[in-house]
Amino acid sequence: MPCQYGFENIPNAITFVTVACGFILMVSTSIPGISPNVCVFATFLGLLADIADGTAARKLQVKSKFGASFDQLADLTCFGIGPGIFFTRQALSQQDSHGVSFYTVMPLLAGYGYVACSTFRIARELIVHDGNRPLYFVGIPTNLACVVVVPCATAIPGHPLLPFLVIAVSAMMVMPVNIPKGLGIFKVTDREVTATCGKRHEDKTS
Repeated sequence: MPCQYGFENIPNAITFVTVACGFILMVSTSIPGISPNVCVFATFLGLLADIADGTAARKLQVKSKFGASFDQLADLTCFGIGPGIFFTRQALSQQDSHGVSFYTVMPLLAGYGYVACSTFRIARELIVHDGNRPLYFVGIPTNLACVVVVPCATAIPGHPLLPFLVIAVSAMMVMPVNIPKGLGIFKVTDREVTATCGKRHEDKTS
């Protein structure tokens, strides 16, 4: 029984890594001497952990509504709130003026919009999938949005068009369009993830 209990919590233990990566995104810009590249690394580490916890849950067949909800909230931390704060601080750090201007307001609006849209999206996912691990996305997922926002906020934090890019990505997260979880490349079920490309080739040759 203790062994079984331990196996059941392996996916949740991996999910804590995603939460930690989100925490790094939130606090790194407040700690002197830490490179923004650390946040890029934390983002991709969080993505790997997000893939690993779902894979572990399927392999061990220990999926639960708690685990699915925990995973979604971890996604909100690492791919929603964390990137929104990171982008805002990166963009504002490039401004010379300390007063209110178009160039200070736009990063604030874009950062808030990103956090708000990712929160809305996660809440909708929890309702649509009734607390289960989703097999499809409604709007682009937060973990896809963050791989655009975080690297761009690191590479071109002061670019005047960056806030508009963040707003566009935010809007795509809340658009009412169903997107297959495997993005057409993989077929994702409760028990396994299989490549669809090979299957299509087999169907054509048979």
